Amino acid sequence: MDNPPTTCGVDVNRDCGAGGCIVRYTIAHRKESLEFLVHFIGDITQPLHDENKAVGGNQIPVLWGGNKTNLHATWDTQMVEKDAGGYGSAVIASFANKLITAIDSGAYASQKASWISCSNIQTASACALAWAQDANKINCGYVLKMDETNQELSGSYYTGAKPYIELQIAKAGYRLGTWINNLAAAA
Repeated sequence: MDNPPTTCGVDVNRDCGAGGCIVRYTIAHRKESLEFLVHFIGDITQPLHDENKAVGGNQIPVLWGGNKTNLHATWDTQMVEKDAGGYGSAVIASFANKLITAIDSGAYASQKASWISCSNIQTASACALAWAQDANKINCGYVLKMDETNQELSGSYYTGAKPYIELQIAKAGYRLGTWINNLAAAA
């Protein structure tokens, strides 16, 4: 029984009636919070999500396979799907496993520690800025290096972009795993 100041305590069933309380809200919104974290870390690691030019490439018209689209959508969807070999759960799982192998024992094994050099949950803003600056370098180094306006990007541009796509997705996944582990450890 909660009877302040004699005894204090929270019982979710007793104290969070039909009107709810912050405890029920927190429990109910864990999935939403996790989805936000996944989206945020994924986006901040990708080129064009931290770029002001043409609203992050959304206003740069390009072609993909002869179809009109924009540069941002091409980096977010078309190039990732082509690199993964399509879309759907099985394709994504296979692509993720390829990247996990590269992180654990392949091309990215020697780099992974640097990806999480900023992983203190108490300095989330500083980490977000560092990750955005890292991704933004790719905008100047490749993504926006030439004028892509109305260009077909599914050929040589995609071939040049592929290493960046895989590297940035690997970074995002590794950072996400580290952040989830750090959040769980702090709980």
